[in-house]
Amino acid sequence: MKSKHEILSVLNREISNASGFIGGELVARRKKSLEFYLGMPLGNEQEGRSQVISNDVLDTVESLMPSLMRIFTAGDNVFNCEGVGPEDDEMARQCSDYLNYIFYKENKGFLALYSAFKDALIQKNGILKVYWDDSNKTEREQYTRLTDEEFADLISDPEVKVKNHTEFEEPILDETGKELDKASYHDCVIERTRLYGQVRIEPVPPEEFLIERRCKDIDSANFVAHRTNKTRSELVEMGYDKDLVMSLPAGDSDYTREDKFVRHQNVDFSHGEQDGDKTSSDILIHECYVRMDVNEDGKSELVKFLLAGEGTHEILDMEEVDSIPFVSMTPVIMPHRFHGRSVSELVEDIQLIKSTVMRQMLDNMYLTNNNRVAIQDGQVAMDDLLTNRPGGIVRTKQPPQNVMMPIQAQPITDQATTMLGYLDSVKESRTGITRQSQGLDANTLNKTATGQNQILTQSQMRMELIARIFAETGVKDLALKMFELVCKYQQKEKIVRIRGKYIPMRPYEWKDRVNVTVQVGLGTGSKEQQLILLNAILERQMQAINLQQNAFGPMVNLRNIYNTLKKLIENAGLNGVEPYFMDPDVGAAQMPQLPPKPPTEFEKVTLAQVQGENQRAQLKAETEVKRIEAQMRQNLLDFELKIKEIELKYGSKIDELELKRRSMLEQEDLKSSGNLMKEIVKGQQQFFNEDNTNGQGNTDKTRQES
Repeated sequence: MKSKHEILSVLNREISNASGFIGGELVARRKKSLEFYLGMPLGNEQEGRSQVISNDVLDTVESLMPSLMRIFTAGDNVFNCEGVGPEDDEMARQCSDYLNYIFYKENKGFLALYSAFKDALIQKNGILKVYWDDSNKTEREQYTRLTDEEFADLISDPEVKVKNHTEFEEPILDETGKELDKASYHDCVIERTRLYGQVRIEPVPPEEFLIERRCKDIDSANFVAHRTNKTRSELVEMGYDKDLVMSLPAGDSDYTREDKFVRHQNVDFSHGEQDGDKTSSDILIHECYVRMDVNEDGKSELVKFLLAGEGTHEILDMEEVDSIPFVSMTPVIMPHRFHGRSVSELVEDIQLIKSTVMRQMLDNMYLTNNNRVAIQDGQVAMDDLLTNRPGGIVRTKQPPQNVMMPIQAQPITDQATTMLGYLDSVKESRTGITRQSQGLDANTLNKTATGQNQILTQSQMRMELIARIFAETGVKDLALKMFELVCKYQQKEKIVRIRGKYIPMRPYEWKDRVNVTVQVGLGTGSKEQQLILLNAILERQMQAINLQQNAFGPMVNLRNIYNTLKKLIENAGLNGVEPYFMDPDVGAAQMPQLPPKPPTEFEKVTLAQVQGENQRAQLKAETEVKRIEAQMRQNLLDFELKIKEIELKYGSKIDELELKRRSMLEQEDLKSSGNLMKEIVKGQQQFFNEDNTNGQGNTDKTRQES
């Protein structure tokens, strides 16, 4: 077993060398991208000159976000599960419903995805933490005037702990006001502790995430850490030793630098001891996941360490775990590297150049509108010239044309406008965000429909690529980790309300029988094009039903039509299909049993004919059965008579021989008796041979008669 000193030495080294540690290149890169997104000063501003900033990074990111969020969250199904075999289809459907329920109902799934997507677009990677939360939740409740029985029932709950209790008595009066008895009542304050076990999904700020520099993904990393702050009070509530927590050094000076300060401008992060209350001070926490041979058996295990303190760390907790509870997504994948490239990096130089051009153009316009003037010294009143106001008078000692001459600035508006247009085209080719896709180009109306469609298609392909990368990396990993957590930790049935029905969920039965996939709203063309395509599919489905003459045919059934209608509702931007169409399974269960339709005259005649034929066939069959039964009974009687005849013949012969043997025994000695026994046996054999011969003859005779 490694010593505490050895473990801390390894962890401190991994934290210092991790990608994302304070002072590293990655932090500076993310800080710069965030500054560009927020439109902060570029650092090259000059006093008295234009300081305008182009917001290209912000425009690009904010233009991508609506499309990405609509692709993933337009419908109620972000995740889709598939059964291993045909018998698992219903189980897979329940699994899909439950994962989406956890994502939307038990967690703020939309906001979590929004935060992760925006972090990825701006700062390379968006991080989500997915874990099983089994922490206790304590609630304070107050009760008044409880009877003895009610109070006893309340405190019998093992989750209840009485914090304050007052018992008092009140008289019981009759109608005349006479006291009959006294009743006992209770006022109390309790704390109810409930154990909440559920999946938690939380976005992690990029500055709080550390990972091994050389790793390719989270699952293969040897070191991953979540760096955050917790108060001493929070640590004590988590169950850690009070004396140990109070002895930890406070402060997070390194943690609050760089990119966190950029994100939270003008925010004071100093949160130390206030008014002598140490419980409110912040403690720097590192939740580390490291592959380490702790027990020194020659094999590395994935171990979770909880470190507290800054500089000198203290190990609060240590346990072996199965997986790392983080998922990551990046818009531009760099092969064989964990950190990709952000959309911000693609546009930052464009924003810098456009800001420079716009500043120069504005400065030029200022000079054009307020051009410089050359004057003859002493011939012009300088105070009048420097007072620039409409209708102002400038006094001169000679004609103005002789003592004053304006110095015209060279206009650059045309060149600057051309340059800005070129920079916009470069940005569009890099990001796929066009003015047409944004609906901002007034000249779009003058362009051909074919050209517009081509431009929109190229733009959509770029956005769909980013969405597909998000789906195949972070969102898919999110679904898999949610599935693994509920299958492992939720060992009891849980009833949830989905589509108006209360359905029991048993995740412990799903493992090895369900495959999890991510269903992303990607298809051909725009939403409008998808609506047209879905309507065409629906039309073909209705034609197929007409051809097969029922809704349960081999090619199309009600479930297929329901799925098409569901996608139509989702692409239309409506929230849920339930208000418009009912699930066929639910509808079939709720349909009343209709009385059978009365037959027509033709059906009545046909039915009578069929019934007559059935009756005749049944009568014929019954007659044949009776004939066969009679024949069988006659054969049985003949057989019984034959048996009795054989028994009589056999029994009389044996009795005759036995009497002869006894007579001889009385007259002969033992030798003669032996000879007699041989004769008896010989006689028995002769009898059996004759009987068999007679039987065979009778059998042949019977066959001939037949």
